[in-house]
Amino acid sequence: MRVHYEFEVFEFSESLRGYELLKRLGLNPEEHLIIVDGELYTEDRVIKKDKEVKIVKVTSSG
Repeated sequence: MRVHYEFEVFEFSESLRGYELLKRLGLNPEEHLIIVDGELYTEDRVIKKDKEVKIVKVTSSG
């Protein structure tokens, strides 16, 4: 899978669950969203190795 996060691209050759992907990238699941082929994925969903993934950092203000 090809993962885009900020200005970097990461490649993974196997399918991973969302939380596994975030852990490998050292990212906090509470602060990031996983978008696969334009669809929001939950952390427990399996992302197949042939997918295009975008990780988005969540910001809040209040």
